Amino acid sequence: MPQSKKIIIEGAGEYPLRPRSWRSLIVQGVILMGLWLLMSGHYDLFHIALGMLSVVVVLLLNLHMNSIQFFSRDVPEWEQIQYGRGLAYIPWLSWEIILASLQVAYVVLHPRLPIKPTILRFTAKLPNAGARVILGNSITLTPGTVTLEIQDEEFVVHALIEDSASGLVDGTMPTKVAKLFRKTSGNVVSNVDIVTTGEKL
Repeated sequence: MPQSKKIIIEGAGEYPLRPRSWRSLIVQGVILMGLWLLMSGHYDLFHIALGMLSVVVVLLLNLHMNSIQFFSRDVPEWEQIQYGRGLAYIPWLSWEIILASLQVAYVVLHPRLPIKPTILRFTAKLPNAGARVILGNSITLTPGTVTLEIQDEEFVVHALIEDSASGLVDGTMPTKVAKLFRKTSGNVVSNVDIVTTGEKL
């Protein structure tokens, strides 16, 4: 079995190199170009060409760093994602964001301001660090919830109202994130601990 190539980083040690993946580069390029088009708002030839040039520069700058395996479980997680499920996850998350926005708006506009701040701590058995990143960002993108800390498989989340945390307590969102990378059966959430910090702000 051929021995994997390694690189020595001065002051940091020796790290193995992993094979380059063209699929990963293409996916990164498409995502970056999509973000450029979404945020620039200009679709003429000059701005599109400038976006393509920017994407190529970013990919070239990251090319060497992405080929280094910094720790034993540092694997190219984005190559394991099921892109068909990813396309289905985006509209589902968008709908959850809309519903959560309406819930928060109702609470804020209610005369009694029925806010019940809660700290939610739970363990999510996710397949890799990429899944944990997606879950943490999905929670923060959803109005009414903010990811405060991620330590290994443990998440700490602040919820503005009880309904904001319901999708986390019952495991709906974490399970959907886990399914982006592999088939899973049952709830991936355990050790749920809820602490109410106060009845009102």
